[in-house]
Amino acid sequence: MQDAAHYILPLLFIAFFIYRRIKRTVGFQPLRRRRLIVRTSLFSVFGVVILALGFVHPIHFIGYGLGLAGGTLLGLTAIRHTRFEHRADGWYYRTHLWIDITVLVLFLGRLAYRYAAIAVSSTPSNMNPADFSQFSKDPVTAGAFFIIVSYYVIFFGYLLREEKKLDPPALHATTPTSPAGNTTIAE
Repeated sequence: MQDAAHYILPLLFIAFFIYRRIKRTVGFQPLRRRRLIVRTSLFSVFGVVILALGFVHPIHFIGYGLGLAGGTLLGLTAIRHTRFEHRADGWYYRTHLWIDITVLVLFLGRLAYRYAAIAVSSTPSNMNPADFSQFSKDPVTAGAFFIIVSYYVIFFGYLLREEKKLDPPALHATTPTSPAGNTTIAE
């Protein structure tokens, strides 16, 4: 029973994460500066830690680089499709639904693969899901992780930069879009 708890508890946590992520993917999300700063900082720190652990196996930097490039492309695509809306309680943003679904499926698919590999392996006690060095031992997992890291750092950085430009008086402007062409202002 104790071995089952090692798998059930993380799966419950993942199910809760999936629920929250899907809830945030559909529709407009509140633009909260503090939340974006915390998330950007966390993703940056995790990325640096995984990168530092990768020095043990320098060949893994190929996976890291590919992940960073893929995440950058996703982030730039998300920036082009981001829409902003002002409501009574503040600014909201929405990106392209399929971009968020791609990042979510990538994360969950790779996580499911790792858990399946742990479950099938002959010595599952050697694998600790909370051990960050697991990411540096598998370049594909680390590459997928870096796709997510670079996507969110780029996208959240963009949201932080745009948040400074958005203000309620902009609602009374004559033009409904920003100079970048991707900011929709609704009353």
